[in-house]
Amino acid sequence: MKWGAILGITLVIVLTISFEWSTLQKSPWKTKAAYAVLLLAGWGIAIALVHYPGMPGPTQVFLKAFKPLSSSMNLK
Repeated sequence: MKWGAILGITLVIVLTISFEWSTLQKSPWKTKAAYAVLLLAGWGIAIALVHYPGMPGPTQVFLKAFKPLSSSMNLK
């Protein structure tokens, strides 16, 4: 079951690259690098969510990261 999800996610990534290929060829290298980093980060997070479905989302990570700052400012 996990292999099917991983293959499906990878297929979506490949389709995304194939649809954007003509635009990417004309883009500067910084745009290509940013596109690759964001796409690989999204792929990695999606694969991690397949393996660990109880993983905290971005909101929980944000709250945990900034809780010391908010408590020092007496916001909550």
